Amino acid sequence: MRRTLVSAVAAAAVTASLFAATPAQAAEVDIKGSGSSFAGNFLIDCASRYTAKTGNKVSYTATSSGKGRASFAAGTDDFAGTDSLYGSSEAKPASFATVPVIGGAVAIVFSVGGVNNLRLDAPTVAKIFDGTITKWNDPAIAALNPKATLPDKNFTVIYRSSNSGTTQNFQNYLQETVGGSWPAANQAWVGVKTGSGQATSADLVAKVKATSGAIGYADLSDVGVKLGKVTLKNAKGEWVKPSVASASKFLSKQYIHPDGHIDFNFTKKIAGAYQLTIATYLMIPTAGDKAPAAKAFAKYAIETCSKKPAKGFAGFTGKNYKTALKTVS
Repeated sequence: MRRTLVSAVAAAAVTASLFAATPAQAAEVDIKGSGSSFAGNFLIDCASRYTAKTGNKVSYTATSSGKGRASFAAGTDDFAGTDSLYGSSEAKPASFATVPVIGGAVAIVFSVGGVNNLRLDAPTVAKIFDGTITKWNDPAIAALNPKATLPDKNFTVIYRSSNSGTTQNFQNYLQETVGGSWPAANQAWVGVKTGSGQATSADLVAKVKATSGAIGYADLSDVGVKLGKVTLKNAKGEWVKPSVASASKFLSKQYIHPDGHIDFNFTKKIAGAYQLTIATYLMIPTAGDKAPAAKAFAKYAIETCSKKPAKGFAGFTGKNYKTALKTVS
C-alpha cells in the first residue's frame, strides 16, 4: 500500500511539473531578429540574457537599421532593431508595433597623431563631413582648440555604407543644427567620401583606428578607450563629452509619443546634455504565432536590460520609461 501511495505521489509531481512548464513553452517560440548595429552590443547581450533566464531562444544579428526593417517586412526575421522608423516608400509588415528600448551617444571618433582631445561645434563638424574643411589644422578647428598641436594633414572621412539609422540621425542632427546641404530623413550617406564606407558601427570604428587622419561616427559602446572622441558643443554652449550620463540628460528631455516614436529635438537647450544622442526601437509583430514571444522579449529589454545595459548605452527614465513600457503592455 505504501509503495502504491509513493508511486502515485511521484506521478502527480511529474504531471504537475509538465503542466507548469507547458504554458511558457506554448506561449513562446524561438525568434530571431536583425538590424541596428548601433544597438548591436545591447541587443545581442539582452537576447543572451533573456534566453538564459527563460529558456526561450532569442537571437540577434547586427547588420544595419535598413536591412533589419527590410528583413522584418519580408518575414525573413521575426523582429527588427532600428534607429529610425519605416520610410514612406519602404515595404512594411501588415501589423507591427514600434517599441523604444534604449538610447545612446553617437560619438564622433578620430585618429591622428599628436591629438588626444578635440573640441568641435556643429558648424565645424558639418564642414568637415561635407568636405568644406579638408585639413586638421584648418583655422576654424585651431580656433576651437588653441592648445592643440594640429597637423597639416588631410581628413579621411569614414562613413557607413549601409542603409544606416546612425547615418540618418547624424545627418538629421546636422540638418537641424546647421542646415544647408544636409538633408533630413536620409539614411544614405550624402557627405564627402574621402575615405571608405563601412557596413557596421564596429567596422567603422576599426577602420578609423587603422587610418591616420581619419574621422567618423559610431555608437559609444563600440569605441573603447584607444580612440579619440570629440567633445561637442551643445545648444547651451557647453563642451560635453559623449557618455552614458550626458546621453541620459538629453534623452530625458525628448518626447516619446504613445505609439512609440520619438520626436528628437537636436537644438533643445539641456544642461549637461550630449546633443548627438539617439534611440533604438524594436519593431515587433502584433499578430501571428511569433507575436507573443517578440512582445515578451521587448518588454524584458525595457524592464531588465535597459536597467543594466551593455556598456555605453542609456536607458529611459521617468515618464519616458513608463511610456516606452506602455507600448508593450
